Amino acid sequence: MSSLTSAARAMRRPPKRRNAALRWTLRGLKVTVMAAIVAIVGITWRSGALSSCLDRAETTAIAVSAGIGFRVEEVDVAGRVETDPRALLAAAGLKRGDPILSFDPEDVRQRIESLPWVASAAVERRLPNYVAITLVERTPIALWQHNERISLIAADGANLGPAAVESRPDLPLVVGGDAPAHAADLLGMLAEHPDLAKRISSSSWIGSRRWDLKMDNGVEVRLPESDVANALQQLADAESETRLLERDVTAVDLRLPGKMIVRLGHQPVAAKPAKPQQGI
Repeated sequence: MSSLTSAARAMRRPPKRRNAALRWTLRGLKVTVMAAIVAIVGITWRSGALSSCLDRAETTAIAVSAGIGFRVEEVDVAGRVETDPRALLAAAGLKRGDPILSFDPEDVRQRIESLPWVASAAVERRLPNYVAITLVERTPIALWQHNERISLIAADGANLGPAAVESRPDLPLVVGGDAPAHAADLLGMLAEHPDLAKRISSSSWIGSRRWDLKMDNGVEVRLPESDVANALQQLADAESETRLLERDVTAVDLRLPGKMIVRLGHQPVAAKPAKPQQGI
């Protein structure tokens, strides 16, 4: 029995060696093929042929997809109120019938966000034939007068385009070349004093460093370069306690910290000194 077992083992050993050799041969062949593929791809890539082939394949695939219905058939826009629809369509660059896979939604979003009224945008491609555009528009905070032109401005200082003063009587007027960049800060502080704010006819940015306020009765209020909030509080307190702005005043100067210099409209006439009496 033991001799038969030994013989059987001896007969089974050669096939194992042959199988092992075959596996190693196949592995070597695979490695050789992979190396050849990598080499071919590398040569093709360096020659630029691979990129050209991929581009042609992509163009062909897009054309085929359009032929089976993957085309722009509808563009839906949500959130548009002030944005010019023609400018929006031009920025999007989308036309009915275009292959829906031929545009990059991120590129379209960036172009749309370059429009003055658009604060942010989202562009979504919904296959097979629908494009959804959602806008968040800027909110105008003031009218800006510069070089005899009136424009709307947003909180971030963006110029939203021309406007007439009478078209937006609810908005304050700011004046000066750099006024848009600083208007939001001033208006935020004035919001703490609504009774004072509603009496301001215009705010002028002076010397690229501070504001002058023109009140509705012509009184000029000169604000400091810094600590504007305390200066406005000082003015509001004076108006509440003494009705300062209702008096015969032409200007109120708050540029010196903690002080208020008032210029009267009509300077009081100084009393003439009494003549000395002559003795009798």
